Amino acid sequence: MRLQLPADLPPVSADGAQLRLAVAALLEHALRRRPPGTKVLVRAEAVDRADGGARRVEIRVADRGASRPGEAKYWTAVEGAEGAARAAGGRLRVEETPAGGLTFVLVLPAVAGGGPGRRA
Repeated sequence: MRLQLPADLPPVSADGAQLRLAVAALLEHALRRRPPGTKVLVRAEAVDRADGGARRVEIRVADRGASRPGEAKYWTAVEGAEGAARAAGGRLRVEETPAGGLTFVLVLPAVAGGGPGRRA
């Protein structure tokens, strides 16, 4: 596994236990789906909305498997992560990883007044 977590990541407004469940489910899923010899990338970043809307933190878990976004809704681990994400106060979306595979993006509201973020 490879982690990219900035030191200035703002705190999030979330249920900690549900957040741990969501991240654990996504990690477990990605580790099972990745091709042998490849690493799962876990990256987090703060994002500011360009229209001045609420700031958020995005936690991305990327694998290099052969899966497509439409398949993700059928996996039990993803269903569990999606439910835990909602219970934690966030949401989950699925994107194709540019080099192949899927990236699961856990989107959580940042606590107001946290550190710097990029614009989306």
